[in-house]
Amino acid sequence: MIGRKKLEEHYITLAEAKEILERRHAEGMEKGSEESMPYESRVSLEHAERFAKLNPEQARELKEKLMGLFDWIDERLAAKIVDLLPEDYFDVRVIFAKEEYMPSPEEAEEIVKLVDEYRPVE
Repeated sequence: MIGRKKLEEHYITLAEAKEILERRHAEGMEKGSEESMPYESRVSLEHAERFAKLNPEQARELKEKLMGLFDWIDERLAAKIVDLLPEDYFDVRVIFAKEEYMPSPEEAEEIVKLVDEYRPVE
């Protein structure tokens, strides 16, 4: 990428990525081009539509609450938790399997309780 530099970096959830991709798709359609977005973007949008479980506002709110819950949950881990919506201690352990810190059962229970407030009813 000649002439481009990274200004900042953020971890986002699938719901937030879906929102961004939908906005870019709409912008491309307004311009009237034959192909409103590249193949990779279309595949990414399809994936986000299929697997995003929350709407973008809920995802942002839950991510902020998770980062405020414990000081060891950073933006990356919070986004991962929001995307996967763990249901119990074992699901939380899987998310933290390669991390330096493994939450205790009590901490994992607090995470699951918070996630349950946002979990969509099936």
